[in-house]
Amino acid sequence: MSLVSDDEWAEYKVKFNKNYDGEEDLKRRQIFEKSKAKIEAHNKKFENGEVTWKMGINHLADLTEDEFASYCGSRKPQ
Repeated sequence: MSLVSDDEWAEYKVKFNKNYDGEEDLKRRQIFEKSKAKIEAHNKKFENGEVTWKMGINHLADLTEDEFASYCGSRKPQ
């Protein structure tokens, strides 16, 4: 069972103006699902007082690690 419903994925794409077709849509959805799982795990730690801040879904939730690093101005060591 998917962590992300079809409706939730569609709402995310509308909210953040994302448009993907075919294989790209599937790839981005899988990345989004992993991001959502990471966020939910982190927020459980927040609820338990283990960390001091919450995470949330934003326009970056469907980016690969490389895309995210590039977007944030980071580069992978060569």
